[in-house]
Amino acid sequence: MDADDRTYELDKIGTRFDQFIIAVNGALIAYAFKQIEGHELALTQIPLGLAIVSWGFSFFFGVSSVRRLISTRIIGVLKDTDIIKQNQQYSTIVRDKFNEVGKKANNLNKRMFQFLYIGGIFYIIWQILEMALRTFCKS
Repeated sequence: MDADDRTYELDKIGTRFDQFIIAVNGALIAYAFKQIEGHELALTQIPLGLAIVSWGFSFFFGVSSVRRLISTRIIGVLKDTDIIKQNQQYSTIVRDKFNEVGKKANNLNKRMFQFLYIGGIFYIIWQILEMALRTFCKS
């Protein structure tokens, strides 16, 4: 297995992991909505709302990242064609586009994880707030 094959396999594993995180985001959003099913709207639910919004952004950035990664694979296949290899100008354009799309995918991937963590923090804050209210506001 040469370096290109190993890189491709690692990239494929990374994409599967990103797809798993996207699915986790969807599950977190569904679970959070299930938590408040039947409850009245209250100010104490603001952290939960922020968690859901954060996970929504994480989902969006994750899907966008995977789309860009797929584009880099397509560009990678294109840059290995004979027409591109034989023309230096085409080769430069394709290489630059490959790098540009790859950087964008990397940035989107970082944002996906940032919003996943931010949503988790808001969810924990909401849980602590709910526990405090149940403890101190017993009737």
